[in-house]
Amino acid sequence: MARNALDKVMKVNTAAFAFAVAVAALSAQAATLTVGRGEKYEKPSQAAQAVKDGDTIVIAAGEYKGDVCAWRADNLKIRGAGIDKTVLDADGKICMGKGLWVICGTNTTIEGVTFKGAKCQDRNGAGIRLDVNGDLTLKGCSFVENENGVLTGPFADSTVTIEKCTFRRNGFGDGYSHNLYIGAVKKLVFKDSFSDHAIKGHNLKSRAHETEILNSVFDDGKDGESSYLVNCPNGGKVKMKGCKLVQSPKASNGIMVSIGEEGAYPDTKFENIGNKFRNLRPQGGQEVVLHNP
Repeated sequence: MARNALDKVMKVNTAAFAFAVAVAALSAQAATLTVGRGEKYEKPSQAAQAVKDGDTIVIAAGEYKGDVCAWRADNLKIRGAGIDKTVLDADGKICMGKGLWVICGTNTTIEGVTFKGAKCQDRNGAGIRLDVNGDLTLKGCSFVENENGVLTGPFADSTVTIEKCTFRRNGFGDGYSHNLYIGAVKKLVFKDSFSDHAIKGHNLKSRAHETEILNSVFDDGKDGESSYLVNCPNGGKVKMKGCKLVQSPKASNGIMVSIGEEGAYPDTKFENIGNKFRNLRPQGGQEVVLHNP
């Protein structure tokens, strides 16, 4: 083998070995922190002060009232006991004026936690506020009676994945806060989830450049007063597949799904695949409106 070619192979192998060593070192350093009565950390906020990159936090069943915090380490895995088992009730408290939990570290995964009652002065109190340009994954979580269930900033490199989650009765009531409000992130994936009865706002609002909504339910029944069931005001690549959408007789807006009404991204495209729509408004309405295609 020629010397130059051999040098290249050596450099690649050396870099790969160094990366493997770094990953192994990180894994070796990662710890599991347990939160709950009788544990070293009795509240999630105490664990949030102690975590390091790559740690796992296990939160026992119970109600944690008024315990709000920011999570600043990267690559965290936070796991509760399940919906309505591990319950975080804001109880009048708010972290950084933003949310019950504020995510300041990248690549965070949260599973099995209920977030309830987040309120703040600007009427945008979130159960979870993503406050960093990094990925966020939520699995089996519930968001109830917050001003926003989940709220993110406009983070161009972030992917938000929401799976098997429930959003219900979130919103201040002024039409500017929603069950979940995803800013201009790279991608939102919302699958196998439920979102209904947003208070005057939308059941799902996404400004993501790419939005996938899969096998999910948006059902306001006979008494919901949300506006759009799904709203992507800047359009983008929007795919909705296998969803059930039911608009209440009391809905303030006749459009069930609105895309691009505030000025659409140039690559705006909507895929409507196998969805079931039911509009209960006496005056009727429209299933989907694609603005500025």
